[in-house]
Amino acid sequence: MSTPPAPAPPQNESSPPGDSQLSPSGTAPQARPALGQRATTLVNPSTPSGDPENKQDDDRNTDDDHASDEKTQTDHRHPPNGAKVANPHEDDVANPVEDTPLWQRIAMDIAVMLLILVMIVWPWVFFGVVKAKGGLQMYGRLAEVIDRYPQNVGAVVTFLSTIITAIATFLFGKVIVRLGQELIAADKEVTVFGVSAMLAFRHATLVWGIGQWRQLKNGKGRWAILVMLLACLGAFKVAPTGIAGLITPGQFNRTVDLTGTELDFASTDPGCLAWLEENRVVNDCDWKTVAGTQFTTCLGENQMLDVLDSGRAQMLSAISGISETSSLNQLGGEGGIRFLGSAKGILPIGPNGVLAFDTLKNASIPSPDGHTFKPVSNPFSDDLIRRRMVSYNYTVTQQGLESDVNCSYDPTSPIQTEAIPSTNTSLVVTTQGTCDPAAGLESTLENVLQYTTLNTNNTLTFWACKQTPQAGASDPTYFVYLRGRFNYRQSIGNMTCRISPIRAQDYRVQYLSVPRYFTAEAVNPNAQAPRPSTFSRYIEGAIRGLGNIVWESQNWSSNLVAEAVFSLGAKELNLSTRQQDPMYLRLYEGMIKGMLEYEATYSRLIYNVGASNRSPPPPTCLRQVGGPVSYAVRGWYIQDAATQAGLLIPMTLINLASFSLLIACFVIGKFKYKYNFDATDNISLLTALTAGVTRGTPGEVEWRSKVEYPQTKV
Repeated sequence: MSTPPAPAPPQNESSPPGDSQLSPSGTAPQARPALGQRATTLVNPSTPSGDPENKQDDDRNTDDDHASDEKTQTDHRHPPNGAKVANPHEDDVANPVEDTPLWQRIAMDIAVMLLILVMIVWPWVFFGVVKAKGGLQMYGRLAEVIDRYPQNVGAVVTFLSTIITAIATFLFGKVIVRLGQELIAADKEVTVFGVSAMLAFRHATLVWGIGQWRQLKNGKGRWAILVMLLACLGAFKVAPTGIAGLITPGQFNRTVDLTGTELDFASTDPGCLAWLEENRVVNDCDWKTVAGTQFTTCLGENQMLDVLDSGRAQMLSAISGISETSSLNQLGGEGGIRFLGSAKGILPIGPNGVLAFDTLKNASIPSPDGHTFKPVSNPFSDDLIRRRMVSYNYTVTQQGLESDVNCSYDPTSPIQTEAIPSTNTSLVVTTQGTCDPAAGLESTLENVLQYTTLNTNNTLTFWACKQTPQAGASDPTYFVYLRGRFNYRQSIGNMTCRISPIRAQDYRVQYLSVPRYFTAEAVNPNAQAPRPSTFSRYIEGAIRGLGNIVWESQNWSSNLVAEAVFSLGAKELNLSTRQQDPMYLRLYEGMIKGMLEYEATYSRLIYNVGASNRSPPPPTCLRQVGGPVSYAVRGWYIQDAATQAGLLIPMTLINLASFSLLIACFVIGKFKYKYNFDATDNISLLTALTAGVTRGTPGEVEWRSKVEYPQTKV
């Protein structure tokens, strides 16, 4: 900011218009150049005006300047070698006149106002949409880029938030310039402090040193302006944080409820019981196709590895309390099915269960009132959503079995071995058992008269009976008999395993996509009320499947079921494989329970195959199942709404201030647009005058001194 000029000698007549001469005091000429013309100002505050000795030096310097100017003018009039001389009024004007039509200035202000409104509204609209939807999932190319280059997300977000803050800063500065124009046009007194304040707000920086702050107390309202400036600077510093927090993508969970149906083996409806009896599992091995997947209708056939795996998992749980996963690959699930522990008679459904019998098609989310549910699309049916899932878990309450197995060594066994008539070999024998009616027992192996098995040094035989049902009695108790021959006679001998009444139990079946297995937890493990009874044919089919596994696992060297028990006992408990031990009884209990639960699961599958290939079950044979699915996706999510809203307030206040000041410009100026220069521009500050201060002379500029701009004199 410069000071008013002192009087200067008359201008040389030979000087061209627009060029000025220096006065002896080093000040600008008396006549101020017109707006837009070049002006030369030299200020030498160290040389006092009126000093004779210095005045002579100045006169000599002035004469030299005159001679230089005359030479320059001569060179302009007679350019050497015909060279073209540039017009100084065209290429060297620092503050050219801006002659902008009124309609363009109005249009520009309206454009600025609309842009400010966008800056005010868009963060809160985005905030509201993301919050209302519980998160905004990414799709398409953007989601793929985020998945592929997650380490670059921070850099991009920082860049975008910086750009958005820069836009807000630019708009705020434009409005400050407009405010200065209107204040000057309205003949408002513009002081040195006012100009410095406009400069500070215009460039969002402090222009006063801390040592000058004490002077602010001498003027009314100066402390308030300083506080507002500090608040403005703080808002500009915090604003990028709020924007970055809003637009940074992350991982969040979404939850919907899935519903479906499954067969109810605890139904007491006569129509349902008749259908279950008609479609019971029989020993008729065949292959059936359901939904493009083939299933065997034979219990035990092609299921050996799965059944042994399920039994082994239950043995480990029995002796250590630690569950391991078991394989259910023969159920036909996509990519294989694994259970933590045994299957517990559950046929898992859902996208990672047995897809051929998946009934979880409908999805819903709770309505705002919390009492009703709004239908939504199944996320597993939408390929766009499922492909972008980072992980997911879903829980379905399904029906399974609850049983208890107790084994003991027995001096006798109902199992008898006989040679096969009309054969000349003793390598193959038949085994069968007797269920003593006098003891209240009857056979539970439908259509099984005997087992034909290899007669080796390590042969294990099987039979099963059940208590004869009594009128008004509860579900029957089942008995499984094992008998070892030759070498197994010493290590296994005669073993009787009592299976308590098998009843239905509801389990929360959860699938975890990261470890990729199912877990099952009883809904009411300690309920006092008796469990509902289970359709007896369903249980008997599972026991018949257990017998088939023991029979089919026999080979020339050993029996796979027995060797699985011996192997675990020797490795985990350091037991001898050649003699009986009470701990082996615990292992057989776990093995039989795990195998039985798997066969119950496969029996349920065979019933579903029958329902798909023959007659569908009546509605009374179906029970509603369902539960929540929670899946993690990448996108935008508001975790703490209050914190995020608080971080957005600084940016909003900046834009609101810009909008309010622009409206104030409209009110003050009444759309007259008298001036079109930036009062905080460097050139404008250099040509501005301070009242009461003579340029080139020592003096003090006060904060309250009035500032005059030459543009207002034109």
